[in-house]
Amino acid sequence: MDHLSVLVEILRLDSACQWRPHFEQCLEQAKSLLSSGFTQEELVDLALSLMHVYGGMGSFNDYAPCTYDSQTGRCTVIPGTDRFDDVASKVYNAAFSLRVMGHVA
Repeated sequence: MDHLSVLVEILRLDSACQWRPHFEQCLEQAKSLLSSGFTQEELVDLALSLMHVYGGMGSFNDYAPCTYDSQTGRCTVIPGTDRFDDVASKVYNAAFSLRVMGHVA
């Protein structure tokens, strides 16, 4: 859940990020599961929800935390988002691990 928390913090730096609400909801779901107990099925559901946005055209994989300047035609990386790629990968890998463990059990 640590990587997911960091990802949400990074996404909050981009006020125009369309993916922020999804990851905030997943983070709240993870916190709820941790505080109240959970089944393996609930963990797999959370993992699938997280992984769902990572594939295909127009997906989270295409997101870059930057701002576009129409005058210069350039994108500028949003300060504080330098760890985005690493953290986003770690969230996906953790979700994948939960999903795999759920199918093995």
